[in-house]
Amino acid sequence: MSASSISSHHLLKSKPVNFIALGLLLLLTLYCLSTVFSRGAANAWYFNAEFSLNEWAKQNTIKDKAEYTDTLTSINKAQSLDPTHPHYAHMVGKIMHWGVDMGFEDSSKLTEVNQWYLLATELRPLWPDPWIDLARLNNALHGYNEQTIYYIDQALSTGPYVDLVTVGTIQVLLLNWQALAGQERDLLFKQFDIATKQYKSLHQVLEFAKDLNREKLLCSQLKFNPQYSKQKEWYPYRKFCLK
Repeated sequence: MSASSISSHHLLKSKPVNFIALGLLLLLTLYCLSTVFSRGAANAWYFNAEFSLNEWAKQNTIKDKAEYTDTLTSINKAQSLDPTHPHYAHMVGKIMHWGVDMGFEDSSKLTEVNQWYLLATELRPLWPDPWIDLARLNNALHGYNEQTIYYIDQALSTGPYVDLVTVGTIQVLLLNWQALAGQERDLLFKQFDIATKQYKSLHQVLEFAKDLNREKLLCSQLKFNPQYSKQKEWYPYRKFCLK
């Protein structure tokens, strides 16, 4: 067999292999493009829902049920397009939680809210936000039990200086002040010390304590501890602690 024949023979044998490789590359490219498109669309729906959630937090209310429904639809679309994203799962729960609080959803939906928060922790175990939301929700549903304590521990271990965790932990502990043991009461004041470093956090916890008629617990720390001299110049101290 001549050299030219051998070369042609090898070329013909290699062509099917090249076509298979080309086909696989094409499929991989289409998959990547589809994934990028889905995630981009999911992100757009997510930011739409996040905008509404931030507005609700500022106004402490939702305008009407239609706005709630539209926001829930947005985050459900985001989550369906990218079901492994922890932020999307968490936000589905948060929006539904708002829906229950505002009377747009039946309270039985809180079980589903709990599942969304749990899914967020499974998808991103070291993210503190859903852990503290689980602590508050479990406390509301079942009281200050072992599960509530576990969720607080998880939140503190993953985000010990995150404002959301600090404020949420203080809120749960204040709600259960009379049932707390010595170490748990110490934890409350330890978290309060962290809260005093941030103006917004201090205002939130003092306002919450005032609503429970337990502001004296926290105000006494500010009044009699010299390390809080700067905080005594802030408006929250004058508003909630000076009478």
